[in-house]
Amino acid sequence: MFPPPYFLLGVALLLPLSFLSAKTYIWTDTNGQQIEAEFVRCSADTLTISMQGQELDLPINSLSAFSKALAIKLRSESAPAKPATLHPWKDLQGRVIEAEFLEASSTTVKLLWNGQPFELSISTLSQESKNLVRKLSGGTPAANPSTPPSIKPANPPSFSKGTDPNGPLDLSVDQTWLSADGRTLKAKFINFESDEVTLLTSSDQEIEIHIDNLSEQAVMLAKKLHALNEEKKKKALAFAQSRKKMKVPEVSNEDLEKVHQFKNTEGVSISATFIDADDLGVTITLAGKTQPLELTWDRFSKESQALLEALRRKSLTANRAPGSIPAKGSKIAYFSSGPFKGYNSVVQTERFDVALSSSGRSTKIWLKDPKNPSATPKTFGLVFEATYTDKTTNPEKPRNRQRSITGFDSPPQPSMNRENVTLSGSLKNGGSFQYEMELNSKGLLFWGKVSDPPGEKEPTRLSIDFSIPGIVPDSKNKTMEQIMPIIGDASLTLEPGSGKRRIYPYKEKWVIMNQKYKGEKFGGLKAATVMGFPYGPNKLTVTPLNGSGMSFSHSVSYGKIFPFQGLSLDYRNATQSKEIPKNRALKVLLTGV
Repeated sequence: MFPPPYFLLGVALLLPLSFLSAKTYIWTDTNGQQIEAEFVRCSADTLTISMQGQELDLPINSLSAFSKALAIKLRSESAPAKPATLHPWKDLQGRVIEAEFLEASSTTVKLLWNGQPFELSISTLSQESKNLVRKLSGGTPAANPSTPPSIKPANPPSFSKGTDPNGPLDLSVDQTWLSADGRTLKAKFINFESDEVTLLTSSDQEIEIHIDNLSEQAVMLAKKLHALNEEKKKKALAFAQSRKKMKVPEVSNEDLEKVHQFKNTEGVSISATFIDADDLGVTITLAGKTQPLELTWDRFSKESQALLEALRRKSLTANRAPGSIPAKGSKIAYFSSGPFKGYNSVVQTERFDVALSSSGRSTKIWLKDPKNPSATPKTFGLVFEATYTDKTTNPEKPRNRQRSITGFDSPPQPSMNRENVTLSGSLKNGGSFQYEMELNSKGLLFWGKVSDPPGEKEPTRLSIDFSIPGIVPDSKNKTMEQIMPIIGDASLTLEPGSGKRRIYPYKEKWVIMNQKYKGEKFGGLKAATVMGFPYGPNKLTVTPLNGSGMSFSHSVSYGKIFPFQGLSLDYRNATQSKEIPKNRALKVLLTGV
């Protein structure tokens, strides 16, 4: 049985046009109710469809005969075809594509690449690929005048392709980012400042990439998305000001849990429960569903905006327990509303807050100023990295890659007071992981281990990365006179295992301080500490419990000139790459000065 038709139609009309422009179908149930949605997959019992990225499961037996036949047809069409025999083809510039061999003459080789046949001159190939042509053609290719001319693409195939910055852009979806050396990365745009692009990967990890490491196309994409984001913020801020003067209906605490009828700008209703709202949008849960749906304010009628604003105001004073979203696939359960929306395990103290994200890999720390509670906390991040060296995709250019999580074993429910966290599950290659954390006011401890299935040729390694983000927005366009009031007397101290400690004032360039310490002994990093004005009366120190046999190092991204622009700390086992034991855990201390 479908949900009521007015409910489904309302959802469709609330969705952005960019989503409705995708390939959709009309699905009809046995009662004649209809819904327009994308096909995702189909099993023997269930059809899964998608609306604005939210998947809905429908029993096959609830569909009309025609829709049931359509689901089965699309299932057969989406079934994986017999894999073609792909070979790596490399040209004289070292570029590589994966393509199927079709035939060869004495001067050209015909390949099938992404379903498109095209010819390459054998003279442009590396010797390795020339030998491959000879092998696949059964010897030295001979001229074949009877072979009809091949269909050549209008443009030579690109070895990798990123999102077109001149095409339609959507901030809510993943973009394909092209690096300066031709690699691609799928991630959502977060921010662009100080020549650094901040992205959110599918594994829920924020990464920063300097524009020197991106292609011109990707830099243009970042600039256009940044402009879109700034325009979105301006509109949201303007609407937030108008909402303060909005006349809203009276609502009670009980109304926060009720199903309401919300209307879009054309008056079509949907049934949903209010979850949360901020300046950028509203989070609701559709009746009968558990996954939240986030929509912008302008999708709703003025009457519904007033009701939503009333519910938002009431939620701020009702001491409402935050709702949660259940675990699914590669995500653990997380809070669906409140200040820790998107996080699973939270610990709050007077000096700091710490929370584990729904990815299960990353933890965020907010360092607060106990003497000034209204001050914006400074953030730090920690990530468990399960990586491997990919030697298969391009044997001549091995690359380190993330081994993604595919599932969790008994993941914990969201909690606002959980000090001990154990997460275990499976990795994409069939291996396993176990990440351990102790989160309390005395300090934070992190350790864990990974394993590979038998016969794994590209072994997994475990490391813990701690990031100290930059604290000066748009620093590239600010003078030191403008920067100094932000950084004050902030500094980074590196404590060695042997030798003298090194202090890096945030106001001094890395190159100047490194020159000052040139020639001085520095035997292995023992601890890293940040402190000073922007961090309040706090001192944050990252250090191994026992550094024996461990590798602890710091790194600064290319293009960062000052310490206030951020740095990273990397911690791993130098002798056993798959485990960081508890007696050698990485410790984060947050104390007063």
